[in-house]
Amino acid sequence: MKIMRTRSAQKLASLLAGVALCGAGSAIAATWTFTGSSLEQPAGYGAAQDTVGGVTATATAWANTANGSGGSNTVLASAYLTPQGNSGLGTRHADNESTSSPQHAVDNYERKESILFSFTGDKVNLTSSYFGWIANDSDFSVYAYTGAGAGSVSGLTYGSLTSNGWTLVGHYNEASQSNNNGDNKDFANNIFSSYWLIGAYNGASADSKSDYFKLKTVSGLTCADNPGGQGCGGGGSQVPEPGTLLLLGIGLLGLTRVTGRRSVR
Repeated sequence: MKIMRTRSAQKLASLLAGVALCGAGSAIAATWTFTGSSLEQPAGYGAAQDTVGGVTATATAWANTANGSGGSNTVLASAYLTPQGNSGLGTRHADNESTSSPQHAVDNYERKESILFSFTGDKVNLTSSYFGWIANDSDFSVYAYTGAGAGSVSGLTYGSLTSNGWTLVGHYNEASQSNNNGDNKDFANNIFSSYWLIGAYNGASADSKSDYFKLKTVSGLTCADNPGGQGCGGGGSQVPEPGTLLLLGIGLLGLTRVTGRRSVR
């Protein structure tokens, strides 16, 4: 009888240990860096990539240069990605924007420009970005895709993103900066997604200053124990919450007691 209870207890301990391991996950801090040639993209709209821990981030540029029901220059369309050496990534919208400084930075002068980061290998919880170069001001906006399927922005407006699967992480009004020094930008949140959009401020309450910056890094967490895009934030292999683990443990403990009583009989 004692042997039966001991074996049941051992099984319970093994199950709880396994569940706890899955619940703990293996969230890994990572920073993707985008530096390189300062030349304008010679053809097409261009893209940049960096891979960290098996997770690849692909950056593309977008701006509101297409026309829609809301009027001219309201709909998001591809823009030119303009790598700016050690300063990071800039953009240049497709409506014949100048290639001279500061127009080759990510900005909201005349058009509102953004960079879309698409991650493969896992979902990512981005929480900060480093702007390697800033001029005039550096207010910015961040969105994460939480809808079904792929997170596209093509054909949408900034105003329609949140009704098409995108979640606004925040519009951030930063202190005015008149020099070219870089600055780290924090936007703490708990979203895990394969698609993130970071751009010059595109909210309704922007200040009178245009914003110009070059984006050098994005940083956050990946959850390597659930590869293939599931991540820590959900999908078919969502990590159990602590409360779920507790309830499961109580259930298994009860099952062990029932088994022990049957053994005595």
